[in-house]
Amino acid sequence: MNDDFYNQSALQERVNTLREQGYRGYRVTSGKGKVEGAVQVSAVGKSGVTLSASGDTVDEAYENLIEKIDITLDA
Repeated sequence: MNDDFYNQSALQERVNTLREQGYRGYRVTSGKGKVEGAVQVSAVGKSGVTLSASGDTVDEAYENLIEKIDITLDA
């Protein structure tokens, strides 16, 4: 199996998890709104910290939000 396919598949699985049940303690609070031509999504963590991300598509916005969550929690 191709590494790019595996990485994209794993990322899509995390996007689905975030949408449906939350990811690493964060739950989506808003999404799909257009802000200056981009889709923006937000999630709030158990501690009350809110993170937001945007992208050209809904999936890209969720992917960027997952990256922000990972960076925040792994720092």
